[in-house]
Order: sequence, then C-alpha cells, then structure tokens
Amino acid sequence: MKKQNLKASNTSSLFVSIIFSILIVSVLQIFADLLRSNQYLLILAGFLSSLIFVFALVIAGVLCKSMGWKVNWFFIIFCFIVGNTIAVTIDGIAMTTCSLFSFVELYLLYNLSKKVY
Repeated sequence: MKKQNLKASNTSSLFVSIIFSILIVSVLQIFADLLRSNQYLLILAGFLSSLIFVFALVIAGVLCKSMGWKVNWFFIIFCFIVGNTIAVTIDGIAMTTCSLFSFVELYLLYNLSKKVY
C-alpha cells in the first residue's frame, strides 16, 4: 500500500489558522460574560485562548517560511503574549490557564516537529 502525503499547503494552513483565530476571538468576546460566570468556563476560555497561541504560531511559521526565516524564540514569545492578551480580556484565571495550556501545546508541537522534520 502506498503511503499518502497528507501535508497541507502553506496557504491553506495560513488561511485556516486566520479563520479559526478570528472565530475563537469572536466567540470569546461574544460570550465573555457567560465565560466569567463559572470557574469551569474560565478554564475553557483559557484553553480556547491557548488555541489562539497555536494558530498564531502557525501563522508566524508560515510567514517566516515564506521569507526564508526560521521561527525562533522571539516569535514564540510574541504568539504567547497574543494568546494571553486575548485571555486576560476575559479574566485573570483564563490567562493563567491559557499560559499552562500554551506551555503544554508548545511542548507537544516541539516533539511533533522533531518527529516530522
């Protein structure tokens, strides 16, 4: 059986990440009052904000690759700040959980990139 190449193109990754980022930020801002009402929903808001970190990292990775650069710590920290800025608009607890989820997701992305590349 022939192995299939399931890699997405750079442009499709860029557009999907932008669309999901906008969608998540919109949902977080529309339901901000509801998310503040319960501690479990604050954790969910932090998780969704950490997905903003991942999508921002994908966007930065695609843009850096198109310019011939490598993603370094500056881009990772910038994307981390973007995700936490979105989370802090909800609550401080959401920012804390966003940070924790972002560290875990960064670790998983690092291990995945070591296996793939």
